[in-house]
Amino acid sequence: MKTKEVKYRYCKDKNDGGGELVCINDVTVENRYYRKYYCLSCGKEMMAYLRGKKERHFHHKADCECNSETYLHILAKCLIKNKFMISDTFPIVFKRVVQCSERDNCPFYNEEECYEEREVKSDLKTWNGKIIYDVCDVEEPYGGFKPDLLLSCSSKPNRDRVFIEIFKSHASETNKLSSGYKIIETVQIKSETEIEDIIKRGFVEGDNCKTVGFKPQLPTIRKEDVPINRLALFKNGAIKINRAIDYEIYCDHLRHKVYPDSVLELNMKDVGIDIWGDHVLNKTLDAYQLGLVYLVKRGISLRNCIICKYRKYNNAYDIYMCIRYKELNPSNRFPIQTCANKCPLYELNSELINRAPKDIDQFFHEI
Repeated sequence: MKTKEVKYRYCKDKNDGGGELVCINDVTVENRYYRKYYCLSCGKEMMAYLRGKKERHFHHKADCECNSETYLHILAKCLIKNKFMISDTFPIVFKRVVQCSERDNCPFYNEEECYEEREVKSDLKTWNGKIIYDVCDVEEPYGGFKPDLLLSCSSKPNRDRVFIEIFKSHASETNKLSSGYKIIETVQIKSETEIEDIIKRGFVEGDNCKTVGFKPQLPTIRKEDVPINRLALFKNGAIKINRAIDYEIYCDHLRHKVYPDSVLELNMKDVGIDIWGDHVLNKTLDAYQLGLVYLVKRGISLRNCIICKYRKYNNAYDIYMCIRYKELNPSNRFPIQTCANKCPLYELNSELINRAPKDIDQFFHEI
């Protein structure tokens, strides 16, 4: 059975607003009576429970009403400030979306695919041997706000302050978040364990906190694993299209041929292969037709059944067929692309050529 988390594992040894923070782990049977213990929230006297079936903890000496949210809020401020002041470092990890460095040069850049999620590690105290922040004040008014903790640099008084907000019962107000100040806001603190996680690991964006106003230096990345569409033309006039959705060719080959025996290869932008036949209904071109029409418009001489005048869509078979197959070869009503090379009836389908979009060039990138 999971052990229920103890409510009070910390207190102070004075109730006048000062005193040292005491953890139950530092209290022994021998030293328990050397000093008194007081609740962080209500200020009432507490006692150390060190033996028995329950986990070691502090409990109020007398029955009283005490707000656990206030206790956790005060505890978070105390522990985070203590950690900041006594440690040489206080890590902060930003989780950022980093776009490909080729985004301005790549004709097929797509912000929804050409990125990586990266952890950017930094520190609130020192970086590259230089002090960033070395002062941590509790509820110090600044800029019309009173953050739970305020970080500043004693040697650089004009350096931007950092607000640290402890999410107790409600998140920071909109006017504070939009103020332009750098803000670190914890997740809603519901237990001592969540506070101790921050002390152990530092702030981790998207995990135990969120940040506002920070602009960490992002790493440079070059994506090479984004799938792309590729058209390859061969000597016999046939073409082959590798679809991005099949994950066969990636952007590391964006400027390199894939097929040694191809005479020409093109990258195709935003082109899918219509598997529902919608292009027939709305009289658009499918990927193969579009690719071949582009090659023809480029002045390349080729014969291919896909752009033949007598290739028509058969709704009964749900496939293209040659409507003059009986005159040629009754057994070959569904000819392959290269049959056009020897076909005496082959004629270029001018309707397809006229149906091509005016901006057809934007769909292709030559290698």
